[in-house]
Amino acid sequence: MDTIGVLLSRREWNNLRRNKNIKDGFRHFFTKKANELKLKVVFVTLDHMDIPDFKTEALEIGENAEIKKMRIDIPSIIYNPTKFYLKKYIKKLRELSNHSRIQVMNEHHIIKRKNLVELIQSKPELNIKLEKENDSDQVPLNFYVLGQKNTNMEWETPIIYVKDVNGEKFFLESASPILKEQQQTFQEIEELLTEHSNKLLKMIHYYYPGIYEIGILFSINKSGDIYLSSTCSFNIIMKDLFDWNFELCVPLFETALSVAKKLIQQNMTSIEVNNLTQPLKLASRNEYFSGWVKESKQLRQYMKNRSSIWIKLRPYEDDKLTLQLPSELIHYSNRQLTTIQFGIKEQTCYIMKAGAVLLNNNTYHAPIEILISNTLLNKMHLQPDLVYQLKILGDKVIIGPSIGLLLGEKNQLYNPAYMEKFTDRLGIYEKFGGVVIAFSTRSIDWEEKIAYGLIYNPLMKKWEFGSAPIPAAIYRRNFHQRNGRVKKLIKLTDNKLFNSYHYKKSDLLKLQEEKKINKYLPKTHLLKNMSDLIQFVNVEQKVILKPVSLSRGRGIFVIEKNVVDDSNGYILYDHRKEFRLQHFIPDEIGLEEMLRKLVMNEKYLYQTYIPLLKVNNRPFDVRVVMQKFHKEQWICSGIECRVAGEKEVLTNIARGGEAMTLEEVVRKAGDHLSFEKVQKDILTLCQNFCRLMDETDEHYGEFGLDIGLDQDGYPWMIEANIFPSFKGFKAMDNDTYLKIRYQPLYYAVHLQDFSIFESEEEIKDEIFHPSYSNS
Repeated sequence: MDTIGVLLSRREWNNLRRNKNIKDGFRHFFTKKANELKLKVVFVTLDHMDIPDFKTEALEIGENAEIKKMRIDIPSIIYNPTKFYLKKYIKKLRELSNHSRIQVMNEHHIIKRKNLVELIQSKPELNIKLEKENDSDQVPLNFYVLGQKNTNMEWETPIIYVKDVNGEKFFLESASPILKEQQQTFQEIEELLTEHSNKLLKMIHYYYPGIYEIGILFSINKSGDIYLSSTCSFNIIMKDLFDWNFELCVPLFETALSVAKKLIQQNMTSIEVNNLTQPLKLASRNEYFSGWVKESKQLRQYMKNRSSIWIKLRPYEDDKLTLQLPSELIHYSNRQLTTIQFGIKEQTCYIMKAGAVLLNNNTYHAPIEILISNTLLNKMHLQPDLVYQLKILGDKVIIGPSIGLLLGEKNQLYNPAYMEKFTDRLGIYEKFGGVVIAFSTRSIDWEEKIAYGLIYNPLMKKWEFGSAPIPAAIYRRNFHQRNGRVKKLIKLTDNKLFNSYHYKKSDLLKLQEEKKINKYLPKTHLLKNMSDLIQFVNVEQKVILKPVSLSRGRGIFVIEKNVVDDSNGYILYDHRKEFRLQHFIPDEIGLEEMLRKLVMNEKYLYQTYIPLLKVNNRPFDVRVVMQKFHKEQWICSGIECRVAGEKEVLTNIARGGEAMTLEEVVRKAGDHLSFEKVQKDILTLCQNFCRLMDETDEHYGEFGLDIGLDQDGYPWMIEANIFPSFKGFKAMDNDTYLKIRYQPLYYAVHLQDFSIFESEEEIKDEIFHPSYSNS
């Protein structure tokens, strides 16, 4: 029998364990209904879950209402009817929701009003009115609508009821006395509530895919206008129904259990979309137009020189899928133009000729106006307020660029405020235009190839909820997605999703046999048993241990042989805290016991400790940012040196270190070193590494390479980070920091063969000099 876990609060779980109100409670009824569907229900709490070990304490209600306590594997489906308020529970629920082997029904229960307002305002065409605060014209009652997903993952509204100011509850048809002043009948009000609810639920479906059940509150004014007030948790509605009429709960329980059963039956690893339905298809029109037109030598030459032109779309009313192009553009192609492409979405359409166009200084601020039918505009999810580039390739009119920022799966967090940290990357937006959309793999309509997320508004310089076709080039910004969905995006974009793989410390082990790079790699091993590690320490004298999954100097230990006296002891340095702990250990047995306690179940690697070159008796390492410019071209965007803080061993700015230029530290480190040679050796190492990465099946767009220089200035590769931190660059030179931030977007534009206007960024290796420091 398949098992689902029902998530309770600690108090509810304790009450259940003490066998309070079991026979008459909804949990007993829920269990009974589950058994009818051949499902086993266990009740769990976040407090009792050990997610790393995949175990939890659980309660089961037996046939005679007896309570059984057990320790089990966490069920693959967790049904969450409980709203949590404490941060520790919210954090753990997110961790649970992100686990690859678990699916949570109702990762959260409400949408904050601020986010709800922003979502509604992004879709004015839906015509949903928001309730104003302290509106004296409102009738003192609320309409409650329950939205619930069925087994086809489609939203239904099974319950609508009214609650007055005294808490009395009514069905709409029974609420006539309190609605007597309204002009509409209860049937008309119900129709309006259902219409508004379905519009909102369609948006929730894509922007908040982790919600399976939600309450929607509406109000009505004296004129009969319906207003959206807020959302509420499923718990609130269930409490109302349980107290009012328990029989109303029965079909709701059955739906939730049926959905859970359906999810269990699905092969979760092969699901490309967890819980999305598809909108109705629009009929495509295979209508074509072409004709003889007079050539415009100016425009033809312009297109040859630049490959694309700036355009602005102006929609007009037409029920056909129609695009009107200047006649010169139609004749520019030697083939019949039949298709429009935006992102990866292509659509055959009716391409008409428009009048001649004047091409005087075509720029972002002076684009050509292109007429497009509102039907085609909506079909392609084009935003008429944006400025695009247009190019012609074969029989296609391609509009773009379209750039995607691929987020994780915490959809409830993704709102305009969250996206503010990405805004500085768009300081050069006017050089390429088009659409930039941040989205989750969970918010994609795969059949229509539409992504729902947050779109950058260049006029307001802020992010807004919106939708666009799956972008033609995608910059992966998070690695917490289901692999199947990412692979599908890679295929759909023709491998234009970059940073496709999360490169980790342990991946450097695979390069030990590569001739081009192995001479730059310290001896490195994955920690499998303690005896091998201790033997390695005995040979190398000093060794560093690093957790595979952490970065920025977290979780590090250093072990060295104690050579102060003739003992066979060891010194273990613990760098996990803000201060360094030092342990003197007399023998191998003690070292093994200490390490087992410290590293526990973490995955670690160990490598020869490189005695780093020092500045003012403070060690430093070198961070090199390597970024793609074109598909086959890597450039060094910047080099910074991170000098350890006073009395620190680790070179981490967060631990009191500081950033310096490479030339500064080499000059200060001693006269025996040549800055030019050190710089050349570092760049050779970094280019060799990046070219090796291009020989793999993955697509990388940037790396932060950590290089250690030994006493002779020889470069050793310490780490390769797929998401490098730029704090030191920001402190040293803000212009270079911003160039590093911009470069992945430039690369996304180049992947689509669109242009970057107003003087392309110069292609060269960026090296810092002392004059840049602290400017």
